[in-house]
Amino acid sequence: MSDSLSAKGKRLQPSWSPPAGGDVPQLRLYNSLTRAKEPFFPQRGTRVTWYCCGPTVYDASHMGHARYR
Repeated sequence: MSDSLSAKGKRLQPSWSPPAGGDVPQLRLYNSLTRAKEPFFPQRGTRVTWYCCGPTVYDASHMGHARYR
């Protein structure tokens, strides 16, 4: 049996390790008020909530529903 499959046939996820390098990428979001991309900083430590006004969806929500054309 392959090393990447468990006894039940499900794939095992490799352990995660942070990327190597000095620069940490920063999430930047478009601010429609200032019309500029600005760095994102969570208001409550590491907890983030997200509200997106958009189309009515009839299935599980995902980030693709938040895209702008």
